[in-house]
Amino acid sequence: IPTIGIGAGGSTSGQVLVFHDMLGMLSHPHHEQFVPKFCKKYADVGHAIQEGLSRFKTEVESGVFPGEEYSPYVMSEGEKEAFDALLKKDATERERMHSLAAEKLSQADEYETLKLYGADEKKT
Repeated sequence: IPTIGIGAGGSTSGQVLVFHDMLGMLSHPHHEQFVPKFCKKYADVGHAIQEGLSRFKTEVESGVFPGEEYSPYVMSEGEKEAFDALLKKDATERERMHSLAAEKLSQADEYETLKLYGADEKKT
């Protein structure tokens, strides 16, 4: 009977490791305290991922990205006018549905419900 181990030693038929752990993908300080003892880290990409995401955020917020180089698709003026007319037709309904969805998601937010990661006790 084949067996698969996760921290069970080398006498099993196969091994399982969570790839986030073995590649060092999570760089939050509390995560590094909880990496299982049986997990060998083969890389440390978490900091590179964090840096890349931070650069992306900065460029989006400053308007650098996407820029013309990464915006190859352009609507003609006629297409834009037709699109704007369609949006105007159901703007009120879309706003109503957005509000309902936002409320539903807010009520279902597990981090706020369980008070994880410093979620506020009361919503403001």
